[in-house]
Amino acid sequence: MNVMARRYFVPGAAASRICAEASGALMGGVNSRSIGSPPVTLRRLCLSLALALSAQAASAHPHVYIDAALGLVYDDAGRLSAVEVGWSYDELYSLLIVEDLGLDPDGDGVLTPEENAALQGFDADWEPGFDGRLYLASDAGPVSLLAPADFTATYRDGRIISRHLRPLATPLAGEEPARFQVYDPEFYVDFNLLAQPRMLGRDDCSARLTEGDPDATREAYRRALEDALDGATDDSEAEMVTVDIGAVGAGEMEVICGTGQGS
Repeated sequence: MNVMARRYFVPGAAASRICAEASGALMGGVNSRSIGSPPVTLRRLCLSLALALSAQAASAHPHVYIDAALGLVYDDAGRLSAVEVGWSYDELYSLLIVEDLGLDPDGDGVLTPEENAALQGFDADWEPGFDGRLYLASDAGPVSLLAPADFTATYRDGRIISRHLRPLATPLAGEEPARFQVYDPEFYVDFNLLAQPRMLGRDDCSARLTEGDPDATREAYRRALEDALDGATDDSEAEMVTVDIGAVGAGEMEVICGTGQGS
């Protein structure tokens, strides 16, 4: 999804589950902490496990799990002018980032002001042409978004939560239905779009979320990967293969404001 994210090849769900279970087993002992902030020794074991698994499953997707939250910003004319995007990274990926940046050395899950400052912008170095995995459309077609701005990040309960702003190239009338999707066509990241966006600047908007089909996404990725690997000429080419499954299985949120709600 960006330069830093692609440095890691981690089967997040399996390793996160194992680390969580191991943390739970230690909960009654000395130096026990919450599952989100396991003891330092256990943290290192989790990282070793994750990296060992990644060597065996480099082609397995997804590698990162993100809960995505949206905030819709309306201007004084009631038009949708920007989208606030929040990414809550899974516990294991958050741990990898924290360790990579040398933060939270005591493993208490709390960053000092200096450590928090070092976390800022960790995922702001987007590759050229990266679309941010946010897709907005109206009845007239796709709506263009400008480059991201105002990156912030926090570390809380074992998860990194980053936020950024995506202004619209041209504000969209609030009464016009706006449809949002958050997905990764390469399925490197598994996004979960949260149901209710924050409405900033209007109080007469409603949102309806159509759930996605994760099984359809995984099946599309499996088929596309098999086809791509069949076309690889050698092992090195196979290791670098990427696929694009588009929006298969992705959910969609529709937002309508004012009189448009009754249409």
